[in-house]
Amino acid sequence: MGSEIKRIEKEFILKNLHEKRAPLEIHLSEERLQAFIDRFDEERLVLVLPDDILPAGLTELTVFFRFRNNPMTFTSKVLEAQEGRIEVALPEELFRDLSRSFERISSPKGVSVAFLFKGKQVRLDYPDSDQYDPVEEPELEAGFDATRIADLLKAFRERAGRFASENKIVMLRERTPTSFQEKLVAKTGKIVALPFYAAEAQIRSAEVRERILSQDEIIAHEAEEGEDMFMVLERIGKIIDANREKRIWHELYCPILYHQYVVGYLYLMRANSEQEKFEPATFDFVLQYSRILAYSLKANGYFRAAPVIDEFGAAELIDISGSGLLFSYPPDGPEILLYTDLDLRISVGGQTIPVRGRVMRSYNDADRVYIAIQFIELDPDDMEILFEHIYGRQYRGDVDSVGVADPANMPIDEL
Repeated sequence: MGSEIKRIEKEFILKNLHEKRAPLEIHLSEERLQAFIDRFDEERLVLVLPDDILPAGLTELTVFFRFRNNPMTFTSKVLEAQEGRIEVALPEELFRDLSRSFERISSPKGVSVAFLFKGKQVRLDYPDSDQYDPVEEPELEAGFDATRIADLLKAFRERAGRFASENKIVMLRERTPTSFQEKLVAKTGKIVALPFYAAEAQIRSAEVRERILSQDEIIAHEAEEGEDMFMVLERIGKIIDANREKRIWHELYCPILYHQYVVGYLYLMRANSEQEKFEPATFDFVLQYSRILAYSLKANGYFRAAPVIDEFGAAELIDISGSGLLFSYPPDGPEILLYTDLDLRISVGGQTIPVRGRVMRSYNDADRVYIAIQFIELDPDDMEILFEHIYGRQYRGDVDSVGVADPANMPIDEL
C-alpha cells in the first residue's frame, strides 16, 4: 500500500489531527463519511461523525486523510458504534506515500467475475526462475535473423568467437540442471560469471548490470536453501580452482528465459592463452542474443501447447479496485500461469464488462487458488460504469484525490 509509519511518528500525527480537528474520510465501499478525532489513547481511537450514521453491523473501517499534504490511510477494527460516534482499535499500521492507484474494495455487492481462455495455453516443465521476460519481438541487429533458427545459431557461434575461446548453447528440454552453476542460472534467471565479474560499472546498461548475479546474491540464495556462507564460498573456490587446473580462466552462463522459465543457457569460456576477463560488451551480447533466441524458439513452435478450458465461471471475487482484482477458485480448476493474459467478464448491476487482465501474482492454500489480476485493457465507458458501482457517485479520480479530508473543503465555521 505504501510506506509504514513508525509508532512515535504515528502518535505525533494522530495528536496533531486531534488538536487541529483535521477532517478524516471513512471509505465504506461507495460511501464517503467525514469524521474527526475526538480522543485517543494507547488502545483506542474515538471518532465523531457530524452528519452521518454508520451502517449497522460494521466490524472494520478504512480511513483516509491528509497530513501536511501527504495522503495517508489506516484500517482498524470497530469496537463500538453509536449515532454520530464510533470507537475503533488504535491502528497498528499507518501508511503514507500510497503506491496503489485506486482503493481496493472487499467483497463488493452485485459484482462477480468469470474468465475465458482462448486458443492454447503453454505448459512447460523447465526450471521456474525468479526472473521474467515477456518474449516479445526484439529489435534485431544485423546478422541476427530470428525467423531461421539455423542461421541464428550460426550467427551466435561467429559472434561469440570474438569474446570467448569456446561457446555453446545448452537446452534444458530433456535434462535437468546438475552442476552448481546450472542450478544457479536455472533458479535465479541471472547471468553467472566465474570468477565473479567485478567491473559492472563499465557496463553502460543498468538492465544488464542488474542481470549479473553477484557473490552476495549467490550467498543469499544458498542461505535460503540452508547452506552456510563459508561452505558456499568454499564450494565456489573449489570450482574456480578446478577450472584453472584445466586452464579455464573465465566462464559465463546466460539463461534463455521464456517468460519465467529457464529453457536453456548460453555458455562462453575463455581458456588457454586467453586469461583476460570478459569485456563489458560480452554481457550486452549474450543478454540480447538470449532474448532473440527465445523469441525465435517461440515463433518456430518449439514450446509445446495444450488445449485449455474455454470458459470458467466458478471464480469467487475477493476484492476489486480501479486497476485490478483478486479472485479465487477451487484447486481442481484450470492451471493459470503467472503473467498469463486473461479475458475477464465482470458482471456489474446486470451489465457485463469485458476486461483484459494480466496475472501478476498467484498463490494457493489447502482449499483455494488465488489469482491477482492487473487490468491492461478497459474501455473508458466501461471503466466509468465499474468505478461508479464500486466507488459510488462521490468518486473523484483515485485514492489520492482531494476530497472531504482536505481542509480546503471544510465549512468556514470549522476552520
